[in-house]
Amino acid sequence: MRRRRLLAAGLPAAALLAAGTVVATSARDRDGSNRASAAAPSTGPTVPVQRRTLVDRQRVDGTLGYSGRRSVATRLPGTITSLPHAGAVVQPGHALFTVDRDPIVLMDGALPAFRALHHGLEGADVAQLERGLAAMGYDPGVVDGRFTATTASAVKAWQRDRGLHVTGAVELGRVVFLPGARRVTTVEAELGAAAGGPVLSTTSTRRVVTAKLDAADQTLARRGGHVRIELPDARIVAGTVASVGTVASAAGGGSGGATAKVTVTISLRTRGAAGRLDEAPVSVQFARTTRRHVLAVPVQALVARAGGGYALQRADGRLVAVTPGLFADGYVEVTGQAVGAGDRVQAPR
Repeated sequence: MRRRRLLAAGLPAAALLAAGTVVATSARDRDGSNRASAAAPSTGPTVPVQRRTLVDRQRVDGTLGYSGRRSVATRLPGTITSLPHAGAVVQPGHALFTVDRDPIVLMDGALPAFRALHHGLEGADVAQLERGLAAMGYDPGVVDGRFTATTASAVKAWQRDRGLHVTGAVELGRVVFLPGARRVTTVEAELGAAAGGPVLSTTSTRRVVTAKLDAADQTLARRGGHVRIELPDARIVAGTVASVGTVASAAGGGSGGATAKVTVTISLRTRGAAGRLDEAPVSVQFARTTRRHVLAVPVQALVARAGGGYALQRADGRLVAVTPGLFADGYVEVTGQAVGAGDRVQAPR
């Protein structure tokens, strides 16, 4: 009986189990007025009516991983003599792996290596080499993208320290330019194998969540917007939308056909919040409707009146009629002439 009356009164189905008891009202209170009515006093727990911000959220499945996936291949002949393990983090200036016991060195840079670097060359790749040498403590002179005699001297000092042939030039394949430190995700080559082809798959060390959002809901995600992320252990961490795809792709929609979706990338706002989880399923919560500074009570404090409508039961047992608004996070917005912030109302557990 109670469930039928709550449904008839229009209470959202998600709130049915938490809603309060149906109570009888007097004949003169069934006209929908906001007058307080008498009820039997209760000794149950009470909660204050509070002003708070309620946010109705839409949940979307996502995957927690790392950004910037890039592969690394060998460009030098020889035999692979050492490899990192999956999960290792390689800092710029250090070896990703070795060929004939000589290091293949990671340097920070966005432009992939595409040529040997030697005296007289100019370009963005030369500037990357100069910055990399300077970061390791070798002075290449002015970092201006010009391979000068000073740059060659810095290269020679670096080669000498790393046990390489001291030539003052960098052969293609000795240096791998990738942005920042790299985390090894998979090792594709085998120790002792002939160099050539893919060796490693890497990512950056920045944690991100990717989610597929229905194209029709794209307005829920805006760059810089805040979202909540529920991790597999049920912890909630804060995230910021880093990018929103501009091209929708179709995803399988079963018998209903394909659904167009856009990819949303989200960065975690607290470093280390997700621990070492990788490729883990998470739930992303996008704000759909926000109501700020409204009167709200826990959903279980809401009482369905037998004559229709809803009420709150004060600590002294008196009933005050209210109109429910937004339901979110276990709370409900309430409005009514006889209810105010600080009032204490019954809230059955």
